[in-house]
Amino acid sequence: MSRDQLSTLLWGDTPTEQARQSLRQSLSSLRTALGAQDAPLLVANATDVMLAGGDGISVDTETFLDLSASAEIEGLKRAGGLYRGELLAGLHVEADPFERWLGAERQKWLGVQLELQNRLAMIQAKVGRIAEAIASAQRVVELDPLNEPAHRLLMQLLARSEQRAAALRQYEQCREILHQELGVAPETKTVQLADIIRSGAPAAEIVPQPTKTSRSDRGEAGPDKPSIVVLPFANLSGDPDRDYFVEGLVDDISVALGRESWLFVLAGPSAQALKAVAGDLSTISTKLGVRYVLKGSVRIAGDDVVLVAQLTDAQRAVQIWSERFHDRIDNIFALQERLTTRVVAMIAPALKSVEVDRARRKPTNNLTAYDLYLQALPRFRSSRQTNEEALALLRRAVELDPGYPTAHALAARCFQFQLMFNWRPPDDPGFAEGVRFAHRALEIGKDDSEALWMAALALVHLSGEIDHVLAQMERSLALNPNSANAWTASCFVHSYLGDSVTAIDHFQRAQHLNPLDLSQHVHWNAVAWAYLGDDRLEDAHDAAVRTLNVVPTYPPGLRMKLSTCGLLGRHDEARACVERLLEVQPGSSVRWLSRFLRAALQRNRHAYEIYIEGARRAGLPES
Repeated sequence: MSRDQLSTLLWGDTPTEQARQSLRQSLSSLRTALGAQDAPLLVANATDVMLAGGDGISVDTETFLDLSASAEIEGLKRAGGLYRGELLAGLHVEADPFERWLGAERQKWLGVQLELQNRLAMIQAKVGRIAEAIASAQRVVELDPLNEPAHRLLMQLLARSEQRAAALRQYEQCREILHQELGVAPETKTVQLADIIRSGAPAAEIVPQPTKTSRSDRGEAGPDKPSIVVLPFANLSGDPDRDYFVEGLVDDISVALGRESWLFVLAGPSAQALKAVAGDLSTISTKLGVRYVLKGSVRIAGDDVVLVAQLTDAQRAVQIWSERFHDRIDNIFALQERLTTRVVAMIAPALKSVEVDRARRKPTNNLTAYDLYLQALPRFRSSRQTNEEALALLRRAVELDPGYPTAHALAARCFQFQLMFNWRPPDDPGFAEGVRFAHRALEIGKDDSEALWMAALALVHLSGEIDHVLAQMERSLALNPNSANAWTASCFVHSYLGDSVTAIDHFQRAQHLNPLDLSQHVHWNAVAWAYLGDDRLEDAHDAAVRTLNVVPTYPPGLRMKLSTCGLLGRHDEARACVERLLEVQPGSSVRWLSRFLRAALQRNRHAYEIYIEGARRAGLPES
């Protein structure tokens, strides 16, 4: 990691030189704490700080993940012992991208621990180690108090060990927290279990919670779409007159989620029909033919509003995400819109991440076109090799489903990244295939927001069809105004057109919508072009620095920084940036930049010319 990135992340609220000095002092303290070593563990040079590889380094998260896959009690206990609370507990860094990354990582490792402890409890119970199983189940409930299957498991274990009173107390705790937080009663399975324990009947055999329903992996939504239902939220305000607001909020969330073209959202009337029906989530999932269930509650007290939402994979009885939102009533419709936007902006990326992980684990002989698309998503931007792997997956996807617009669009994006990262020379005839993929995506994806913005942005770079794609970009935003990716893509397009005012506005909209996205470097690179075209060189430089604070080796960020440094006369900084760019993207030159940007910037000659001039002044080789 670069020194600038570390100092900005850890001391971003102090002046730059003071932050750098703080980093130097911290590195000195770390070296002292580590002591003398034959091969230093901490390596710091003029630009970067890193841990040396080798046998002297062990990473507890890697060990935790390896041990969590064990089928043996001792291995799982060792893994569970490594989890001593949330990742980097107590650390608070005033940097939004880092905080979002940290929040997502904390949720990820918590999920691993919950699954591990649940499995450990089941194995311990199976071999008769009931006291240990109770302790494992209790740990799940402590970490995730809204996890109703974990409460049921603990109740079963307590009853089996002749602690029926404790089992019934556990039921009451479960009932109370579900009522307080979500405004719902326990599921039928939980109520029935409590009745059995209360009756004094022999404890039933403890069996794992089912991970599948009798429906297909996608329910009735079809093989190529994950499916979700938004259940009616509970009104905890004690005022029936607030029901209209809660019901309207649920409707708005369903409609907004429905704008995600890759997601099947069950219609509201089907969900409303279950409002008065008691049933566990797996039963509801089976009845409605969906995989994911969103439930929640709204509490209004005076002008204060608290919304609690919980997203569950009902087929596996696994909670994916939960969040509490606080707001205040000003205009009731504005409040409804704000809450809807915040909820959907967090749910969509969380679901996409779960789906990508699910597709990665699926057997290769049973992959749908959608699975192949998901497997391609994390691959297409990492390296030339993984980009080619992604293309191969997407070619298989469109062969299975020729009418799949997002697969065609992502294939076009693969070629866009080959051009952007110089994995192919700009005059390579192979880019014609990328143009064909993009045109096909626009042809068959007229109502697919994701396909439209991906294909449009690819065409701007690959063929310069900027007038044609502008209408497609606008349609993408109209179809799904909650897509931060679409707003960022639109920022690029308007920057290339020279419309800096619109571009900056669209960047700000993307930032507002993006609480979980880890691609802030792309957002900042987009707005850097808007600032550059408007001759706001300091702002463009600062945006490039923000880009590199997130991903220090990102070539577009390095190119923007060296160009703005050249234009601003910061020669030492420019030379260092040129050296770094040539390390991460050999072959970079003024000639390559000219050929790469000619199509995209054909309507913004001013930005094109000053960008190239800045690169020359920075010392980038001519060819």
